[in-house]
Amino acid sequence: MPAPVTFGSLAFYEAMAETLNDDPVWLDKGRKLTYAMVYRYEAPLEGDFFLRFDAGKVVEVKTPDVADVEHADFVISGSSDVWRAAFEGSVNPTIALARGQIKVKGDTKQLIKNMSAFKYILEAMTRVPFV
Repeated sequence: MPAPVTFGSLAFYEAMAETLNDDPVWLDKGRKLTYAMVYRYEAPLEGDFFLRFDAGKVVEVKTPDVADVEHADFVISGSSDVWRAAFEGSVNPTIALARGQIKVKGDTKQLIKNMSAFKYILEAMTRVPFV
């Protein structure tokens, strides 16, 4: 098992990218996803994390600049407490989305069309050990 990474850090998203890129189920399930996404953490721990997917493969992970956020296909935001609970498995991300605890800015039709793949990304995040 890989060493734990710090929650709410770039290292967490790099580990998630590695988890997805090494997962043959994901590479099949996500093959239609070519998007730029920003995961936004709101108080108490704040920060943005940018991921670029190309045919499902995570090809870029970084701290975004303003242009990256403005041009992202999706910006998914929520309090860091909700993100932590989702990655620990104590909050269902779909329910958090329905309750407005997680918000999505972007083409909701594409999100719904690819919901199975997006859910798999969130599930993969629960497999990343963090502190």
